[in-house]
Amino acid sequence: MRLSLKISQLIAGFLLSLALSFPAAGQDESQPLSPVLDMVTVDPQTGFAVIRWVSSPSPDVGSYVVYTFSEGTATAIDTLRSPYVTEYTHTASAARYRSVTYVVAAIDSSLNISPLSNGLSTVWLEAAEDICAGRIIVSWTPYENQYHPATGYLLEIATGSGGNLPPVLLSPSLTGYELSGYSPETEYCFHVTAVEGETRLSSSNRHCISTGSEVPPQWVTIDAIAATGTGLAVSASYDSETTLTDYMVYRFNPAGGSWQATASSAGTAGNVFFDLSGADTTIVNLYRAGALNSCGLEATVSGPVRNMVLSAVVTGTRIDLRWNRPVPNGSELFTVWRDTGGGSRQTAASLSDTLWSDDFETFASEISGAEVVYRVTAVSPSAPAGAPVHRSSAAVVETSETIHVPNAFTPGIPGENSLFRPEFAFIPQSYDFRIWSRNGALLFRTTDHSEGWDGRHSGTPLPPGVYLWSLRLTTPSGRAMNMTGTVTILP
Repeated sequence: MRLSLKISQLIAGFLLSLALSFPAAGQDESQPLSPVLDMVTVDPQTGFAVIRWVSSPSPDVGSYVVYTFSEGTATAIDTLRSPYVTEYTHTASAARYRSVTYVVAAIDSSLNISPLSNGLSTVWLEAAEDICAGRIIVSWTPYENQYHPATGYLLEIATGSGGNLPPVLLSPSLTGYELSGYSPETEYCFHVTAVEGETRLSSSNRHCISTGSEVPPQWVTIDAIAATGTGLAVSASYDSETTLTDYMVYRFNPAGGSWQATASSAGTAGNVFFDLSGADTTIVNLYRAGALNSCGLEATVSGPVRNMVLSAVVTGTRIDLRWNRPVPNGSELFTVWRDTGGGSRQTAASLSDTLWSDDFETFASEISGAEVVYRVTAVSPSAPAGAPVHRSSAAVVETSETIHVPNAFTPGIPGENSLFRPEFAFIPQSYDFRIWSRNGALLFRTTDHSEGWDGRHSGTPLPPGVYLWSLRLTTPSGRAMNMTGTVTILP
């Protein structure tokens, strides 16, 4: 090995110090022969490096210099001023953190320094847990010593409980080992020794790791699926004692019969939220949430929950709403919300059925827009206050100025068909409704749109048959409408 400028400077300082203690007379300029570095090892407990060499055969050697060697540069760490010392312990060695290479040089009485010896490196060992594969991976740098080649490696494993696993003898060509079947939440400490038969040549540092233990949640549940303006929002909760923080929501694909990952999110303090932007809110789908372990596999999954889809069918002034239950065989209670243009208001509450009907006439005076928007929310009776609620898609009903006039009724019999009157989806600004006999006699007249004809004239019930009617009114938009027709009194 050739000395670098840095080494030359260090040796120059060293020679100057020796010159003050050795006589100058009789000096020669011949380099002594190099010592042979015979062994470099690490004390696994302390991390100290121990260096041992064979003395230089030159007769007038008086000192030895120990160096670390890296990237072609040797750095002196200590000088041993005795020709009989052939071992050195480097207490400040970095061998506990990485592999370190050492060299030694001899200095004779004339302050001539030998070429650097052969280099030997400490064995550096490290270990890491692969929890997905259920193994601990141990690896080390190779032991390379042409003067004392190894016949194998002896891997020693200690556990935090104070016990030791049986040592493992490995081929000298191997520089790694996998420990499987280990215990969770346990400290394991490893060090390896290069051996020649039963003789220990060079030990590595000692590396300890504590194995982890993923604790999956005991339960995961979807608390609510709410339709939003852009898709769906899913609220879920889970057992907060878990160590897992990664969660996924899945949608069931009926065509393939499988669950497809839809969105991921991180859980916090037992709660996790998913944003399913772009989800189709007009189609009922099954969703479930699951906790993922560090390998990205499902550890615990929730039961299936549906998004709620609301539909509306308009017949005259009647609006029939229908929706699905979010939880199969669930016992949720439903609330109907109606927005007539001034904001959503609760219209019906604590419904156990998934059908409900509304009537334009009961809220026509409230309508201020071109449409009425309905939504339904659902919540479990056992849910705590403030718990998230399922929210359906919107059902939009256009508020067109339509009029429906029945063509028959049955007066005198209790029920919705006992009075005859037009049905509106609005409140008329002006109103004139009349009934005539087939002979042209006026039988009934009203300017109150809520008043109907009971089939009487001057208090006397009229016989079954066909009668004539006329209607004049002005709609909220100012449009005048004139209509005529017939109505039949049923027996």
